[in-house]
Amino acid sequence: MRKNPKSNRARAYEFICENILPVPSFHGQFLAEEDVAEMIDGISRTPVREAFLLLGAEGLIQLVPRHGAFVPPITRQEVHEVLEFRRLMEIQAMHFVMSEDRAPTVEMRSILDRQIASASEGLERDFIELDTEFHLALVSSQNNSLITKAYSDLKARNVRIGMSALGATPERQDGVLSEHEAIVHAMHSGDIALATQALMDHLTSTEAVLTK
Repeated sequence: MRKNPKSNRARAYEFICENILPVPSFHGQFLAEEDVAEMIDGISRTPVREAFLLLGAEGLIQLVPRHGAFVPPITRQEVHEVLEFRRLMEIQAMHFVMSEDRAPTVEMRSILDRQIASASEGLERDFIELDTEFHLALVSSQNNSLITKAYSDLKARNVRIGMSALGATPERQDGVLSEHEAIVHAMHSGDIALATQALMDHLTSTEAVLTK
């Protein structure tokens, strides 16, 4: 049986999330339906409008009559709220999987190795995508589909924040790699307290870059 092709609305939604929202130069700018449609092969304004409505409902853009879709700049409040949510989710995950002796250390080590390679090649977008993959590996290892979905729904915001952090502080890339190394090392040691602290330090550093 052939799989149903991705709808044009889904294509437009995905394109905006992956190619517009994370790019700092679009922050504070208005998007016109026709301009976005021209960026995506074989798509009309209607699915772009539908994608705008979905993104507006999620708070990722602001719809302004007669002006278009506004891509809001990242605010200190947004950064704080996203990182606060992540702390709750990730620290719970760390305690759970380590107490169950099934921490995804090997998977996270593999992702980190790929992230190191992307950094050496100057692939910032790949670096941030792998950053979200690294943390999702921890959360999803609890095997709770509802928790995994709630965390995955933050991806667009996490990528926006990550790209902005690299833009604001280029040396942050080395910091992320060092902090991820500390997390994996602590998990491998089996020390829950050490692993939790390494994770907390990492998330605190991430927030500090954009709220200082």
